Amino acid sequence: MNTPTVPHQHKRRLQAHFGLTRLPFRKNITASQMFDSLSQRELHQGMMMWLEVKGLAMATGPSGVGKSIALRRFVHGIDDARFRILQFSSLPTTPTGFLRSLSRLLGLPMRLHAADMFDAAQKHLFHYAEENGVHPLIVIDDAEGLRVETLDLLRRLTAYELDAEDRFSILLAATEEILPALRNPMLDSLRSRIAYVQTLRPFSLEDTRNYVQFHLQTAGADTKLLSDEAVRRLFLASQGKPRRINQLALQALIQAAVQGRDAIDGEFVAAQVAAHPLYQARVEDNV
Repeated sequence: MNTPTVPHQHKRRLQAHFGLTRLPFRKNITASQMFDSLSQRELHQGMMMWLEVKGLAMATGPSGVGKSIALRRFVHGIDDARFRILQFSSLPTTPTGFLRSLSRLLGLPMRLHAADMFDAAQKHLFHYAEENGVHPLIVIDDAEGLRVETLDLLRRLTAYELDAEDRFSILLAATEEILPALRNPMLDSLRSRIAYVQTLRPFSLEDTRNYVQFHLQTAGADTKLLSDEAVRRLFLASQGKPRRINQLALQALIQAAVQGRDAIDGEFVAAQVAAHPLYQARVEDNV
C-alpha cells in the first residue's frame, strides 16, 4: 500500500498528538479486524458458497479496491479440516515457472522437462483428496500477470479423466487487466470452466464514511477527528478505493500533526490533495 513511511519514534509522536492507541489506515491488521463493506461481504459470502461447488472461480476488480485484503479474509475463514490452501508467495508468469512453483508447493521433486512436471502435478492434485482427506485449493493472487499460455495451463491441469469431477479447485484474484487476456480465443475453454466470478467494487460514500469511522474507532481516536466534509473529499479524491483512502488519510493526519491541528476539515484535506504530487492531476475532478 503506498502510504507514507512513518519512522517508529515519529509514529509515537503522531499517536500521542491525536491520542491514538495505534495508527489507523494501515493494512497490517488481522482478518477478524478488517472493515466489512457491502461489496466485501458479497464477495466473501459468494466465495464461501462457491467452495461447495468447487472448480474454478475468479475475484476481480480495480487496483487498490481491496482484493488482496478480501482474499486474506477469505482464506482465513476456510475450514482447514476440509481444505488445503496452496498459495504462491510470488507469482511466476511463464508456464514452466508456474509448474516449478506448483511443484514446490506440492512437495514434488523437480523434473527436467515441463511436460513431466505437468503430469506429476496433475496426477498429485487429482489424488490429493483421497490420499490426504482434504480438498486442495490453489489461490493465485495478482493473476492479471499470467500469460495466456499459463492461463491455458490452468485449464489443462483441471482437465483429467474426462472431467469426471473437480478433484481440486483454483481461485484467481486479479485486476480487470486479466479480462482482455481471457477474451483470447485460445482461452474459450477456460472461460467456460469458471463456475463463479465476483467483482469487488470501490466504496460508496457511505462505505467510505463507515470505513473512516471504523479505523478511527479501532485506533482509539475521536470519531470527529475528520469532519464529514473531510471524508467526502477523501472519497472524491480516492474514487472509493481503500488503498487510496488510506494513503490520503494518513497523509492528512501527518500534516495535521506537523501543523499542530487537532481536527481535520474538508478544506484541509482538499489542500493536501492539491499538494500531493500523485493526485494533482485529479484535483479538478474532486471539487
